[in-house]
Amino acid sequence: MAYSKEAERQNKALADLMAGKEHEKEYVQVGYEGKKEDLGGKTRESELSKVMQDARMPLFCPKCDKAMKKKLDDKFWRIKGHCFDCQVEFENKLRMKGEFEDYAQLKILENQKAYLIDMEQSIDEFEKSGGKKTWLNNVGVNTPELEKEKWEMGKKDFENQVTEARKFIQDAKDKVEDFEKQIQGDK
Repeated sequence: MAYSKEAERQNKALADLMAGKEHEKEYVQVGYEGKKEDLGGKTRESELSKVMQDARMPLFCPKCDKAMKKKLDDKFWRIKGHCFDCQVEFENKLRMKGEFEDYAQLKILENQKAYLIDMEQSIDEFEKSGGKKTWLNNVGVNTPELEKEKWEMGKKDFENQVTEARKFIQDAKDKVEDFEKQIQGDK
């Protein structure tokens, strides 16, 4: 067995303990102790630690108290706030009641709505560009140089593209809303 200062320190502490002596540390430990506050028995907690508690997956599911150790548990914790098994059980209950198809369709519609919102945001960004874009390309092997490339769409083409895109998004939104009304009307 190899010699270690830590093992020697531990052995000496154990020997002092067994002999009934009080053990004194022979080394100095340096640390930082923040400002002392009297909070009346409460523990001081920073905002960041609260955020991390919300973001960190717990060891046990809050619904069923089973250990959450699968990859799917992590995914469903972030999306739904419970483990994968609880989600399977929830969806199974919906299937037994005959309500799963509506639930699945509403989930698909929510995803489509989110996609349409993303498309609207990208159109807004494109509209801010005015149909113009500039790139810097690295050209050359032995002597690298930067080459500036400009791209312009033309005002008329730009306006047509933006108008068509907005019309397409609005049509898609109308279809999604109509389908959602249809599904909710069946209930």
